[in-house]
Amino acid sequence: MDKITLPSNGLPQEVTSIPFGQVIVLTNPQEGITAKHITMIEAVISLANKCGQGHIINTRSVEYPELWDCYACKVKEDEVLISDKDSLFEMLCELWGLDYDEACKTVVLDGRAKFIPYGGEEHLVRVHIKPAVRTEAVKDDYSVTLQLVHDHSRQSTLRDIRSTFKDNFNYNLDISLDDIIALYKEEELNRKKYRLDIQVKWKDVREYKHPKWVIHKKMTDCDISIVDNQGNTYPIKMDTMTKAIYLTFLLFEDGIEYTQISDSDEFYELFRQIYKKLPRAKGTPRKFNLYDQADLDTFTNYTSKTRQAVLKVTNDTYAEEQFAIEGRRKDVYGIAGATAENRAFVRKEFKIK
Repeated sequence: MDKITLPSNGLPQEVTSIPFGQVIVLTNPQEGITAKHITMIEAVISLANKCGQGHIINTRSVEYPELWDCYACKVKEDEVLISDKDSLFEMLCELWGLDYDEACKTVVLDGRAKFIPYGGEEHLVRVHIKPAVRTEAVKDDYSVTLQLVHDHSRQSTLRDIRSTFKDNFNYNLDISLDDIIALYKEEELNRKKYRLDIQVKWKDVREYKHPKWVIHKKMTDCDISIVDNQGNTYPIKMDTMTKAIYLTFLLFEDGIEYTQISDSDEFYELFRQIYKKLPRAKGTPRKFNLYDQADLDTFTNYTSKTRQAVLKVTNDTYAEEQFAIEGRRKDVYGIAGATAENRAFVRKEFKIK
């Protein structure tokens, strides 16, 4: 029988909202990252190197003690895998698309990973969660599911708080009213606000265009950052194609439906104008056909990169929701935290009317 005990009212949002494809180490918020967690992280890195796989590892604190020192990853929109060290290898095999039984026979663990058992009786826990809104692009009878930002409301947050209170009393956690008030004041004091900052640099380039030499402007840098209310800057690192798609979504104040992108001349024209002016752009980008599964997967991978880029530098899911390309309501995707000033700046710098 699996040793991991899950909360009776379901996984907390800190776990259900983890990004796809990442390995998350769950920690005690009162302790933060300890030496044990460093060893756990190093074990994943060692296993990834042994199996020839890439990896992204993060930590997240959760209030539920039974989940402390566990691993979590999301492999499907409606499914989260939870493991301890005894079932970690099985979880990673599923994440990486490896045959677990075959890997148990062929992979020899050593170094940082040698304390990880495998091939035994302990197995990962598979948790089905409420799926996000399903976005369909119908042609040849297929559909795709995309991640959607969770709906945050006063009523739903109060439900979460009530659930936390129930856990406190049901599991005798001894969290007092004074503890709660102190935590409230601490979070209020440490609350972060963010804004998007875009910086563009140009240089004069002399070029011969028959019958004479002309001087024109060439973009040398287009840096996108998030700045918090304490003045800290978080540069968002994206490749040229991802950055062009990001800036195109930014220009749609109310967002745009995925199902409209293939047929939107406006989207493609904005995307084309932005891409060709960016540093390191090559040629003219083609129009994405999101009715084609391969194109849809490719395009979705680019939008997913924006979530990974924001989360990597801020380690804040709120910043991710506000400044990555995310589902904002039903099938509409956009950048919720972008302002009119951001849009005006991009239009001016890229000479878009």
